[in-house]
Amino acid sequence: MAIKTYTLKQVRRLKDRTDWDYIRNMKDEDVDYSDIPEVTDDILHTMKVYENGELLKRTNHKTSVNLKLDDEILDFFKGKGADWENRINEALIQVVNMRNIFA
Repeated sequence: MAIKTYTLKQVRRLKDRTDWDYIRNMKDEDVDYSDIPEVTDDILHTMKVYENGELLKRTNHKTSVNLKLDDEILDFFKGKGADWENRINEALIQVVNMRNIFA
């Protein structure tokens, strides 16, 4: 099967084939939810929330600390952009939320 590619201009000219009248008139019982996985604590703790394409920052209080990191770790996170300190924090949150990792 060949993959068809489009320019942005071509995409904007494509006809919307969604049957919006059908969607508007659907009843809740007509929606098939069978392929949606169960939401677990692991999913809730590791999910990230975006608004308008921007990652929403956690509102938890943060404490400034001095921390010694291997150069490799620091280079990796700094290489990901100016928000490197928050990226380290997010990575640590994900590690802390993993079950039994420190047992």
